[in-house]
Amino acid sequence: MKKFLIFYLLVLVSLSHAYAQDAGATYKKANQQYVLFESERDKGTNAAGMYTYLLEAYNDFVQVTKEQNNASYIQGTKNRLRSIYPYLLNAALYYYEQKENTKALDFAAAYIDTRYMPLFRSELLPKDDRYNSIVYFAAVTAYNMKKLDQAKRYFQIYLESGDSTQEKDCFVYLNMIYMAQKNYEEQENILEKAISKYPVSLDFLYNLVNVHIATNNMPKLLNAIDRILKIDPNNLQVLPIKARILERQGNNLEALDIYKRLYALAPNNFELLTGLARANFNVATKIVNDGATIASDTEYALVRQKAATYLEEAQKLFMEILKQKPDSKMYMQGLAEVYQYMDMTSEYEVLNKIIADGASFTTFAPRLLAYNEALKKSQEVTNNASSEPTPVVLEPAQLVIRVDSFIDGNNNKVIDAGESFAVKFSIANKGKGDAYSVRIRLSEQQGYDQYFEGPRELDGGNIPAGTTKEYTFRYLVKKEVPTALAKINIYAFEANGFDADPSELIVNTQEYAMPRLKIADHQFFASNGSSITLGSNGKLTIALQNFGTKTARNVKVNFTLPKNVYTTDSPEMQIDSIAPGEVATLDYGFLVNKRFSEDSVAVMLTATDDTRSSIINEAYKVKLGEYLTASTSIKINGKLANRKVNMQDFQLSFKSELLDGIPEGAVNRHRYALIIGNEDYSMTGANAEINVPYAVNDAMVFREYCVRTFGIPASQIKMIPNATAGMMHEQLDWLLNMASTDPDAELFFYYSGHGNNDEATKQAYLLPVDITGKNIHLGISLADLYQKLATYPVKGSYVFLDACFSGGYKSAAPLIAQKGVRVVPKLGMPQGNTISFSSSSGDQTSSVYHDKKQGYYTYYLLKTIKDSHGDITMQELFDKTNAEVKKATALLGKMQEPQYIVSPTWKTWGSIQLKTPETQIHVEKSDSLTNHTAL
Repeated sequence: MKKFLIFYLLVLVSLSHAYAQDAGATYKKANQQYVLFESERDKGTNAAGMYTYLLEAYNDFVQVTKEQNNASYIQGTKNRLRSIYPYLLNAALYYYEQKENTKALDFAAAYIDTRYMPLFRSELLPKDDRYNSIVYFAAVTAYNMKKLDQAKRYFQIYLESGDSTQEKDCFVYLNMIYMAQKNYEEQENILEKAISKYPVSLDFLYNLVNVHIATNNMPKLLNAIDRILKIDPNNLQVLPIKARILERQGNNLEALDIYKRLYALAPNNFELLTGLARANFNVATKIVNDGATIASDTEYALVRQKAATYLEEAQKLFMEILKQKPDSKMYMQGLAEVYQYMDMTSEYEVLNKIIADGASFTTFAPRLLAYNEALKKSQEVTNNASSEPTPVVLEPAQLVIRVDSFIDGNNNKVIDAGESFAVKFSIANKGKGDAYSVRIRLSEQQGYDQYFEGPRELDGGNIPAGTTKEYTFRYLVKKEVPTALAKINIYAFEANGFDADPSELIVNTQEYAMPRLKIADHQFFASNGSSITLGSNGKLTIALQNFGTKTARNVKVNFTLPKNVYTTDSPEMQIDSIAPGEVATLDYGFLVNKRFSEDSVAVMLTATDDTRSSIINEAYKVKLGEYLTASTSIKINGKLANRKVNMQDFQLSFKSELLDGIPEGAVNRHRYALIIGNEDYSMTGANAEINVPYAVNDAMVFREYCVRTFGIPASQIKMIPNATAGMMHEQLDWLLNMASTDPDAELFFYYSGHGNNDEATKQAYLLPVDITGKNIHLGISLADLYQKLATYPVKGSYVFLDACFSGGYKSAAPLIAQKGVRVVPKLGMPQGNTISFSSSSGDQTSSVYHDKKQGYYTYYLLKTIKDSHGDITMQELFDKTNAEVKKATALLGKMQEPQYIVSPTWKTWGSIQLKTPETQIHVEKSDSLTNHTAL
């Protein structure tokens, strides 16, 4: 036992000696690498070698802190790490500029992690001004390299710093990390924190919706949807989800209201069509089932009439569905149930037979016709076989008709167009003799019964003396019925001629609220110059107004051109809705070739809505070579009987207060600008992206500020409206060539139009007008743009982007999305002396300012410059523009937050002023918008 103890003690002593030796060896190696680093640093000729020694020394010193029995080496290690600390930052920046992101991340991580070592808990290492930028860079780089836990830690460090510059993007990235890890609890927590910081930013709420869908938490899902709808009541991304949930929960009326709103906005959406049909049918079914226990015929008739409105709508919608999917057994069964509820026996039996046969709905019409003809013949045979002579009269009958009640759908005692009504009456025989084979007929004295759909005649049978029988006429009123006073008579004809005196029911009819369309104004514009000539483009702008009493929906406008004039827009345009009194403007572009022989171009126009209550057929002419002036303001007034409509004032021409009093700067011949406004994406045909309203306006006004305020000579500006891929690449090469010949160059790049991102890599691209999202790689990659702008050493490169890259659209109205989440694009990082200002952040979309006919971002960017008389720094320009855009778009419920991304090595960008000093007053003014403002 004693020998064993001695052996055990010897082992412990040897092990402790080994541990001490390991700590010492590691410390010795670390010092050696550090000395080599200092040697290379002092020589200054081998940066890569110097930083290699630096990282090895750092890693070894870190290892010393983890070794046992290292107490005698800790202070030396701490001193060395303190000395190494600032060089880690330099190394990170060096490798970033060399585009070696892996090594840059290694040094950035070391720089960040050093501050959090236990060794320095009692000592706060100093923070460089670029510390937060390095943390953000490290987080994004780690995320791109799939090092999610490391990225998560650095994003959290950035958020703890309180720096708001990239705060929102940090929340976005953390959300994506937790989503990728399926850590829904933490994803929900980070989204709630983001929402508390950005309460009107819907994108975080969209992601919260997806979290609750993934976890199947219906109460939380509905809560998240309601939070979105509180900000944006007509949000097209979550309303369909809520409608489906309400439908499953049996809240049919609420679901129906939502489906109505959605279908009005997207009438060609098949899924919404089926949802609307189901909702109408479900509401009607509930009404009928709830009323099944009502004993009173009068009350039950009201129930059936109330249900009839929904059933008729369901019938129409199921018919529309079956036009598109005639072989769908499910929707045929739905329509058959509608027929059953509506007591349409023939239709019900024919459709059930089609379902049983497995036939197509296309056979319904001919089979129903054949069925009714066979039924009619069968009834004629039965009637002939059972007809008996009228008995000989011994005593006369005396028939008296009394109207008992009038029942209408909305219970306002008026026959409204489009609703159902019923007249319940009784016929008493007060004579001594029986009444035989009584025929009862309803007629309106002025012929308004032509608008009543239903039976005009009833078989009253025999009415014995001293008895009374009750009858009911039921009708559906056509939408064409006018506003009038209807005088309805009920007649009773008896076989032996003892007819009743007709009764009379006097009731008002109310016409259907209808849309009424008219062209309130029109104007022609020339794309180039002041007139349309052979071989040039023109544009017709029309102002289409609804002066009716109901919203016009699914308005279709068709254009027709003469021979040798070609359309550059779709010949058919559609407007979802035009409310009473409102005006919609449409632009229709065309090209006149050089074979056109007439002196005027005539554009034929037809327009109608889904009710076809008003059809427009007009022709508008413009003479070739005619000077086209800007239109004046037009006030439209209208008078409509019984209903109030608010009319709008509007202008067709583009006029901007930004073009008045532009600040003047001196000429700077070292400045060059490339300006692109991509508005018309129609050239790619059926797969084209939607157009971008006012993008050309944005580009033209920005050009004026380039000339007048920034002092860029007009000959050194390239402005391209509707640039193709070839044009964009070619002109970008021109801008770079200017930089290669002028070491003092300052480059301006402005773009308004579509941006998008690659589905696989999420890399952001600018989209030429001849490229669709399917061929996005043919566009301009932002990462490549920033790299090219840093090809040559320049004084500064300034990028302004009025576009979004999330997969949403910079357009007049948002598209209906398939899912509630957009993509956060990878925007790349500027290099050298480059800064990029963009109109929105993360997965936001960029909006257009219709009142100003510009993008929100461009308008407030230039307005900020104008209001400051150009005396504003780049940092002030960003801050003020950002505040104005956020404020303006927050009022819309779709807040848009501009952002800037700057090269980490360019510290002085914030103090730069774009307006050139007025040492030499600028005299080379642009004439592009001076003489006329019609675009």
